[in-house]
Amino acid sequence: MDLFDGGFIMLTNIVAIGVIDEEIRSNVRMLVVERPHRDPNGDFVIDRMPICYWSRATNNYFMTMRKGTLILVKGRLEHMPEVGLTIVADYMETLMPAKPSE
Repeated sequence: MDLFDGGFIMLTNIVAIGVIDEEIRSNVRMLVVERPHRDPNGDFVIDRMPICYWSRATNNYFMTMRKGTLILVKGRLEHMPEVGLTIVADYMETLMPAKPSE
């Protein structure tokens, strides 16, 4: 049996702080995370990870957050067949709202 045979596989727990980016599915957005070390050019290394937040609320605030909002996420890593390795958030907190676009 293949480990990733099309089902959801729970791998681990994760805590991440990053900036919300574009929507890639109706319930998945990208999280941009800056690594704490620099590359040989002196620039911080950036990782982009899909993040999914399940909510029973009809107005899921995660999908309406402004791009650029800094958040803290606690959740787990799962392989989702449609998007690959994804953070499934169990808890999310806004640390700094994005500034309104002008």
